[in-house]
This record gives sequence, C-alpha cells and structure tokens, in this order.
Amino acid sequence: MKITVLTLAAVLFASAEAYSQAGSAGFQILRLGYSARDLSLATSADAVTNEPIAVFTNPAGLAFKESSAGVGLDFMLTHRTYIAGTTIDMFGTRFRAGEMSFGTSLLLSSVPDIQVRTVPGDPEATFSAKDFAFAAGAARRFGRLDIGISAIYLYEKLFIYESSGYAFNAGMKYSLADNIQLGLAAGNFGTSSAMISEKIALPVFLRAGGSYTEHVDGNLAVTGFAGIVTFKSGGISPSVGAELSYQNMLQLRAGYSTESDVNFTTGFSFGAGIHYGFLVLDYSYVPMKINFGNSQTFTLSFLL
Repeated sequence: MKITVLTLAAVLFASAEAYSQAGSAGFQILRLGYSARDLSLATSADAVTNEPIAVFTNPAGLAFKESSAGVGLDFMLTHRTYIAGTTIDMFGTRFRAGEMSFGTSLLLSSVPDIQVRTVPGDPEATFSAKDFAFAAGAARRFGRLDIGISAIYLYEKLFIYESSGYAFNAGMKYSLADNIQLGLAAGNFGTSSAMISEKIALPVFLRAGGSYTEHVDGNLAVTGFAGIVTFKSGGISPSVGAELSYQNMLQLRAGYSTESDVNFTTGFSFGAGIHYGFLVLDYSYVPMKINFGNSQTFTLSFLL
C-alpha cells in the first residue's frame, strides 16, 4: 500500500510539473470555489472534501466510507452571487454502487448586461458571458486509501465568440487516522478550442492539503484545515480554515487564503451550516476588495 501511495504521488507531481510553465489560463470558473462550505473555509478543504464538488477539486473525495448510513446518495444545489452581477450555480450528485462511488456536477456562470461600444457614448447593445462545465468522476476505497479520477466538458461564450474543451483530474486521499485526512490531486489537464484566434490555456492545478478533527466533548468538535494549490499561470497559494461543530447539527466556519488577487476577495471568508436529518443548509460570506461589495453563497444538500 505504501508503494502504491508513493507511486501515485510521483505521477501526479510529474504530470503537474510538465504543465507548470508560466502562461495565462482561461475558464477561470474552474478556480473560483464551488460550495458554501468550500468557500467559507477559503477552499482550504478542497483536497479532502467529500462533497460532490470533489469532481473538480480532488475526485478521490467521491468515495463513501464503508460505515456510511442510508443508501449512499448526495444531492447538492448551490447559488452564488459574485462581482458585477455575476451568478454561479451548481448542481451536484454523489452516489455509491457496490465498491465504487461516482459523482457528477454541473457548473454554470453568467455575467449579464456587458455593454458594447465601438465609439464613446451610450452602449450600442448588451450581451452576456456564459461558462458551462459538466464533470463526472469515479472513486474507490482501498483500506485507508481513496483513489479517484474525473473528466470535465467545458464551454465558454463571450458575445458571439465560443470555445469548448475537455479536462481530466486525478487524486487520492489517505486516512492517517480516524481524525486525520490527507489529500493530493492534480487536474484540469486537457485542451480547448481557440476563442477568436487566441488559444485558451486551462488552469492546470496541483493541490495538497489535510484536516485534523478534535472532539472537545460529546457535543463539540473542531476541525482544522490546511491546503496549498498552484496553478499553471504561476504562484503558490496556501489557505487555512476551521470548522466548529455542535452535535453535528450546527457548524460555524472561517478561513483565509492568499489567492485573493485572482478572485478579488480580501482573503477572508466566513460561514455557517445547519444539519437536520437528511437536509443540510450552508451559507458563506466572502468580503470583496475595493467597491466590489461581497459574495454570498447558499448550498442546499440532501444526504440520503
């Protein structure tokens, strides 16, 4: 098992290094965060998340624990408000079939009322910019090790110009102990068609992180997260987050990421969650820089 872990880690690092040369990347929707919990922790949990968003961050997170109650089926609906009227919506699923686990996610973003001007003065027209990503993945548990892969179809439209492409992700998670999780993933390897005459590069990433949970007493638990990610366009962005849970029903969260220049945030994020029966409602608040206001995200999950 140790040889398997080290071999997969070497493959992921080598693949990411092959794509690590500097360069601009398109399809930025792939690096803006996905769920309310994810965003409230400043994406510090991306490498070890077990939400359906794992198809985008680390597909190994799709794997269910053997002791998972119920039929092994998750649904997730997310709505996010972002800068300049931008909205980002996601519908995701995660389900178990025998020893395998699978997940899908549909990600949509829209920027409305972009003004068209060829000369100074009033706009001649308005249009919307749209991004679409559909991902599907699979994972399997081998003892304490989870391994997963996913594939993504991408589509982007700006005015009358279009681009489409595909990408692949791979990752693993390892349970060092019942309360310690480690994750490693690399992804967005693929290609896309040119937008106008410019070739669009995908935001290839290498991501690592972990979590540690401490049970204060029978009611309270605290989980700390630490993550680090680097993208093809350069730079290394560490992030940290913490989640306080009361009886697994009420969660309070906060996080900080240094990737604030890319997504126009201050780096800080906050959030909360309510878990009642099979329903989970999560909320995140991310303050933005300058006069961009703030970004709010709501996620409703059904855990069956």
